[in-house]
Amino acid sequence: MESPEVSTPEVPRSRARRRGRLPRWLEWAIAITAFITSISSIFIAMHHGTIMQKLVRANSFPYMQGGFSDVTPDGEQEISLDLLNRGVGPAHEQSLRVTVAGKYVTSVPEMIAATMGPQHPAVDALRGMGMRNRVKTRFIPGGEGQFVFRIPRTAENAELWDAFDATQPKWDIEYCYCSVFDECWQVKGKFTEPEPIDACVRDESREFRP
Repeated sequence: MESPEVSTPEVPRSRARRRGRLPRWLEWAIAITAFITSISSIFIAMHHGTIMQKLVRANSFPYMQGGFSDVTPDGEQEISLDLLNRGVGPAHEQSLRVTVAGKYVTSVPEMIAATMGPQHPAVDALRGMGMRNRVKTRFIPGGEGQFVFRIPRTAENAELWDAFDATQPKWDIEYCYCSVFDECWQVKGKFTEPEPIDACVRDESREFRP
């Protein structure tokens, strides 16, 4: 006995190709969504990197101040020139200049002579007194400071010390410093604010080495 013949209905070729696949419009929608997501991720990563870079720079920002003083925090009478870093990041002081009545001086003895006159007794009396920081440049951590020179008032030098101290209005300073990212600022005068500059430039003929 012969088995009955079973016929299978013929499926159109176009329908057979699409069987098991998503509609074309949905495939395009998924592709476009994936593309937009990738682009957005790139922009978010770039923005996050920029924010982190700014945060690191902000946490490394130095703000240096310099000036003369005639009294210590403990109340001791002492003429000094100090550099203080009020910022949060380290400051690399690369140039320091001192002027007396607008003229550059390069050492403490020269400063005293320019202030009091080259023949004044204070030139010899105060020349070897106190302490001097003779380094060429200074690296000052955030929140700290370094002295440049100090001349304490004693019973022996009191009269000449007072005469020298009275001339402070004639003294002024200029300095330039950079951050760890080589961003630099210059200060032209003890009462001026730091100004951004491309790089610090030393002039050895004018640099103050106490």
